Amino acid sequence: MDLKIIAGIIVFSIIAIAVGILIPVDDVIQKQTLPWQVERTAQGLTKVFGVTPGQSTLQQAEQQLNSGAKVSLFATNEGEYVVEAYFDKVILGGLSAKMIMVADLSRQQLESMYERGTRISTLGSGVRKVALQQQDIAVVRNTPIMNITYLPYTRLDEALIRKRFGEPQEKLKETETEMTHWLYPDLGLDIALNKNGTAVFQYTSPELFSTLSLPLTQRTTSEN
Repeated sequence: MDLKIIAGIIVFSIIAIAVGILIPVDDVIQKQTLPWQVERTAQGLTKVFGVTPGQSTLQQAEQQLNSGAKVSLFATNEGEYVVEAYFDKVILGGLSAKMIMVADLSRQQLESMYERGTRISTLGSGVRKVALQQQDIAVVRNTPIMNITYLPYTRLDEALIRKRFGEPQEKLKETETEMTHWLYPDLGLDIALNKNGTAVFQYTSPELFSTLSLPLTQRTTSEN
């Protein structure tokens, strides 16, 4: 190989390494989409993983995550309906996780989708899982999401949660499980953590935070 070419490659490599060294670590991390990188938007919403609950549609979320979701409707014996988009595996900021997003649909839309369902199966809990028509799935994909549930495979502990998010406004412990909920209303965030390090993150807009926190009061006690 020509010595001039070799010299050029070496110089280029040195410059590339130098540039990498000069880029602040914070700038690199800031480009990642990690569960503790929660931003408040000018509209008072929150943005995480590049997705804004209450504004981003499911289709936009799929594009941002570079992953497709499986959409299903669930119906309880009490007549409650919810449409969930399930991501079996997403990798963000080097962390692998499952993710669930709930579509912000009206009661009328949910009832109509249920009636048009193509297949119904009953889960062990008695909840009915309904496969939707393609036309309804298209509607769901163009509907804003209401909340995000993030289930990382990585084990976490209280020290890491406290370091990344700070002290919660309130901590609630479930009376029948080992789960302790760390509540951050300003971020629209509930982090459920048990002793073995399993964590469940739930994100929504701050104005809808009560939809996450109020149900907890019936099965938890305060640790504060």
